[in-house]
Amino acid sequence: MYDIKRLEAGQQQLQQQQQLQQQQIQQQQAIGHTFNERLSGSAPLQLTCSVITPTPPALPSAKSCSSSPIEATHMTLLTLRRRRAFQRRACLLSILAAFVFGMALGVIVPMLGLPDYFASTSSSSAGSVELAPAALLPPSEQPLSSSYDRPPLPYSVSFVKEEAEQLELSAEQVFRNAFHLEQDKNAPDSMIVKKLDTNDGSIKEFHVQRTSNGRYRKGPERRLTKTVQSERSRTLAKPQQQALRQSHENELQAAGIIDADIYWGELVEQALPQGFAAEDQHSWEHYVAKEGQVVRLEHGCGRMQNRMVVFADGTRACARYRQNTDQIQGEIFSYYLGQLLNITNLAPSAATVIDTTTASWSTALGDITQAQWKEHRPVVLTRWLPDLEPAGIPQPFQPLERHLNKYDVWNITQQQMQMQMQMRDAGAVMSRGLLKRLEVAAASGQTVDHQSSMLEESSATASSTASPLPASPASSSSALLQRLIELAQWSDLIVFDYLIANLDRVVNNLYNFQWNADIMAAPAHNLARQSETQLLVFLDNESGLLHGYRLLKKYEAYHSLLLDNLCIFRRPTIEALRRLRAEGAGRQLHELFERTTSPNVRDVLPSLPDKSIKILAERIDRVLAQVHKCGDSNKSS
Repeated sequence: MYDIKRLEAGQQQLQQQQQLQQQQIQQQQAIGHTFNERLSGSAPLQLTCSVITPTPPALPSAKSCSSSPIEATHMTLLTLRRRRAFQRRACLLSILAAFVFGMALGVIVPMLGLPDYFASTSSSSAGSVELAPAALLPPSEQPLSSSYDRPPLPYSVSFVKEEAEQLELSAEQVFRNAFHLEQDKNAPDSMIVKKLDTNDGSIKEFHVQRTSNGRYRKGPERRLTKTVQSERSRTLAKPQQQALRQSHENELQAAGIIDADIYWGELVEQALPQGFAAEDQHSWEHYVAKEGQVVRLEHGCGRMQNRMVVFADGTRACARYRQNTDQIQGEIFSYYLGQLLNITNLAPSAATVIDTTTASWSTALGDITQAQWKEHRPVVLTRWLPDLEPAGIPQPFQPLERHLNKYDVWNITQQQMQMQMQMRDAGAVMSRGLLKRLEVAAASGQTVDHQSSMLEESSATASSTASPLPASPASSSSALLQRLIELAQWSDLIVFDYLIANLDRVVNNLYNFQWNADIMAAPAHNLARQSETQLLVFLDNESGLLHGYRLLKKYEAYHSLLLDNLCIFRRPTIEALRRLRAEGAGRQLHELFERTTSPNVRDVLPSLPDKSIKILAERIDRVLAQVHKCGDSNKSS
């Protein structure tokens, strides 16, 4: 508004100056006309004297305006623009100053601990001012002491990102004690989880959604069953429960079953089957590379393109052939990883190349052509094991339980002892009944032949009724030890399958459980047991380390399900895992690959990629973190 008035005032001054100039021009013209008339004689000559006063000089602005009105308007607009630019700068500077002040007040001040200082000063002043009126109130109306002991802080700081991270849980937190996973048909990244609440024994169901960073968002829980608490747990006080638990731990330690609360004891370790040692691997590699001569191929060994290879001396092997070398890499490098971890449950394997121009393959040229195998393709030859039988999933890893720790081991031993006591009681009852019948028979005067027939009848009845029970305490202890041996091998199986992200064994059963509830009672996929030694053999690991890593987003929940609920490990395996992490898993696998394969194999079969090595290192850390967590939880309990 001020600028407009100033512009109008300038225009008025310009008009006044123009009028003044016009008047001066008219006066000069009149004087010149009169002077001409006097000279020509037409008018009488009169001499006059006039004083000419100089006109005051015009203002510079007026001159500029009188010279060019457009230029004056342009100068005025420039002045307005400069003023507006100055106003914008002042506004931006004020906003910046307010932002800096707010950051200092909201972040730097809490970091320096000034809120505590304000709280302490306010509490001292509030205590002297407000406690006096409160003391005058009756006891029923007096406020709680906690509200006066610690007054509220003047302000608090919270970050939205931290609250969001608290809502996202890890796979361990979500799937611990879970026994059922089911994909949500309406949401591909969501699944339905059913888990056992160990506090009250109830079964709960909830939805989880996987986020982009590998964590999970958990929905509200829904209780499917009522709370189950045994009468014994209700009657026992907490100190009594702790004393009972400590006695259980001492018994397991003394018996050599559990060591340091998280490892299998010496008794179990010494009873484990020997498995396949390093000497078996060296001899098999030498046989395949130097001595073995393939004479024919037979159908068998699993998938369509796999074949049973028969050598000239009658030795048999399973040949794994794939169009994609990723699965060949997964099979051989998974075997190398098992060797580095001293896991002896993997059958000896060696990589070679199909070359019918050599003596090793030339005899089987017709069978190779019929099998549609291509020349110069890598294959993995695994030694044939004839005495294998299907192996099921133990009870601790089936639904409604699916966890293994030292307390589960104690429960298993107690169940076996109860069976032994039942057998002993049943034998004592039968003996007392037989003696009573013999006494009655002798008193009634029956013959010796009749009494002998009674003995034979009672022995036959005893054998028929006691057949499901162990025959002796020694056999009962042997059955218990065999069960613990199986669980110890499953500890290695869970760790090994988690490291390589194997999809074709227990994860296969877990994933299909949502459609087939009986699949967990069926034999485990790609798992067999030697009939004579009870050794579990881990078969078909081709999905490990490469193909399984690509599908982690879909199957990681199933991989973590068993590992998160495992708290008993084999000490040699964990120690080897720590050494592998310290020395570098990628370097160790590469050196083993270079040492055990020929140049022809390395030309067609690449080493393990860096991405897989990185994921393997992360999963090694995850297993060791689980071991550490189990140790800490046992110490706190």
